[in-house]
Amino acid sequence: MRQIILELFTLELAARSVTLRVFGYGLMLVLGFLGGIYLARWRARRSGENPDVVTKIGMLALAGGIIGGRIAYIIQHWADQFADGSASLMDMLDITSGGLIYHGGLILATLLVVAYLWARKLPVRRYLDIVAASMMLGLAFGRAGCLLNGCCFGAVCADDCPLGMRFPMYSKPLVKFTDRAMPFSSAWQDPSPVYSHQFHAGMVQPDERLRDAFDSQRLWPPKYLHGRLEGDQLAVLLDEARWQQAFGVTAGSDGRISQAEWMDGLKRAGGMLAGSENWAEAVAHFDTNGDGQLNWPEAQAYMRARRGWVLSKFDTDGDGRLDDQQRRSANAYLQEDLIALAGASRSLPVKPAQLLSMAGALLLTVILLCFYRLRTREGQVFALLATLYPMVRFLEEGIRDQNAHDLAAGVLTHNQYEAMGIAAAGLVFLMLLRKLPPSCGPSWLARRSIRAVADGRRHNR
Repeated sequence: MRQIILELFTLELAARSVTLRVFGYGLMLVLGFLGGIYLARWRARRSGENPDVVTKIGMLALAGGIIGGRIAYIIQHWADQFADGSASLMDMLDITSGGLIYHGGLILATLLVVAYLWARKLPVRRYLDIVAASMMLGLAFGRAGCLLNGCCFGAVCADDCPLGMRFPMYSKPLVKFTDRAMPFSSAWQDPSPVYSHQFHAGMVQPDERLRDAFDSQRLWPPKYLHGRLEGDQLAVLLDEARWQQAFGVTAGSDGRISQAEWMDGLKRAGGMLAGSENWAEAVAHFDTNGDGQLNWPEAQAYMRARRGWVLSKFDTDGDGRLDDQQRRSANAYLQEDLIALAGASRSLPVKPAQLLSMAGALLLTVILLCFYRLRTREGQVFALLATLYPMVRFLEEGIRDQNAHDLAAGVLTHNQYEAMGIAAAGLVFLMLLRKLPPSCGPSWLARRSIRAVADGRRHNR
């Protein structure tokens, strides 16, 4: 799993930090598009058709696939993600982390391509046959993107399942050119889709030391985690008489601690911060005036709450203080490398839905390429695609975990209902082809030759 392939550098634009990244999902979409176009152009040349037309309809199919796939995703997830109004328009348009349903993309892409070919008076059925295998090749790359992104995952399987896949809590960029010590990207505000799903379903819990660094309702973004700490985490925390003086060392001249001063205070000796304090926790629960900073009473309340938590956890004899052994245990706990713990955290094993989907798409690509030579009527290759792919997708839904389904009880997912509809349309198309001429007419090369001969005759007159 690599949600981010490359994390390059950060630009400061209009008071905002913009990091240039290459997302795994987006990269696979691009590679799938380029591979599909190459295959379709090759197929077009062998069929005597114009490869440039393939490139044009490929661009239409790409736009239709993304727009249609996103529309279908928004419709399917409207109730749980968008209905409450918290999602902005940009959230609805954001596809960097997945969020495309192939059925929606397939339908809109097909409509756009057919409309273009019809308007240009080009052989519609022939070109649909030409691009059919490319659509499945593009889908195979798309499923590789799902694997890199962690979406479209399978249901939980047995621990000893040889094909079980355990996804990480957080994904690291494959290559990172920045000098930040944090191996996880700050681009993600949640854990990986698999881990997040299992966490909120109560199926998996992170290490106890990680849970103390997270909010009770969700996992904090990875940028709030710290590496191994060496300093004494309790030197100031257990000595309330030193708090206000130490606060003054950390706070600015305005008597308040900003986030920048907090982060700087983690590195400076003599301040109130040792290294394991959590800025997000402090602001979320103790910034009573909501100015995004901590004044002395707010910082004091945070320190008292934090000291109370430490005592409740490590003062096992209840005398209100930590003896030497208890203090060593508390320090070791607070100094633990949270980044390493997060990096080692894994989900429960799940069925390899993405890999099986990739294999299915590649198998359909080979079948369609082979059938192209055996077809007796133009349009049959696309009709076969519209019939076989929904069947494969219907079966794939059975191993996924995100949508409730129970085939034995007749409970199907949205995608399974859509798959049955597309398969039925494919069968109808196959039957309609029997009433149409086997061929759409001469190829582009033949048409061009006919026009050249006609032009020559007119010229000779």
